[in-house]
Amino acid sequence: MSTPTAIRHRPHQLAYALAVTPLLRWLIAHHSVPADQPWRTGCPVCATALWPAACTPSGQCRTCQARVGAPPYAVELVAVVAFGLLAASGTRGWELAAYTWWSLGLLVLALIDAAVLRLPHRLTLATTAGTVLLLTPVTASASAWWSAIVGAACLAGFYALIHAATRGGLGLGDVAVAVPIGIGVGWLDWRLIAVAAVLGHSLAAATIPIRRMTGTAPSPVPLGTYLIAGSLLIVVVAGVL
Repeated sequence: MSTPTAIRHRPHQLAYALAVTPLLRWLIAHHSVPADQPWRTGCPVCATALWPAACTPSGQCRTCQARVGAPPYAVELVAVVAFGLLAASGTRGWELAAYTWWSLGLLVLALIDAAVLRLPHRLTLATTAGTVLLLTPVTASASAWWSAIVGAACLAGFYALIHAATRGGLGLGDVAVAVPIGIGVGWLDWRLIAVAAVLGHSLAAATIPIRRMTGTAPSPVPLGTYLIAGSLLIVVVAGVL
């Protein structure tokens, strides 16, 4: 990634990020269901079709005002911040397109995992395929591709071993999402994979005392959400520096 560029020079691109948030909200609402349930197609209260009734920034159904999908304004805020930081990192052209697709795809997965502890494989596949496709035209050395491949293989292999050792205690969704995370972080430097993993686990661990202090009932930690947050932070910091 090249030198930083002020976000103010790219207001139109921030507007593009906002423009796609209704689609992101639909994807989140559609897939935020338990693993044994079919994909959601309508409001759980009044059955109005999700699109476009439940895709507004308020996160409410236009018909009955019930909460559907992601929290109010969360998708819009995170999308603008993520895209703005990518723009500020100086990324250009196809590489910016690839990392935009990557970050928005992981954003959707992170919010679904936070809601229902699920990382749908088809969204992980779409995020991975789109990132690789958009990186293909980038003029980069073979070492960048090898670094991305090694990063994805190492991270996914590590979580696959944990999945086997814990007999499913770590879900296959977490194993699968390690592939796009590994590609995005590994493209910069495969050694950053370890930093992203440690950061993700640290963020997850930090929520435990916070939950205790706030009196929140114990519940499984959405590890994928924190791994994604850690990887996004690493990509932005590595790009700026």
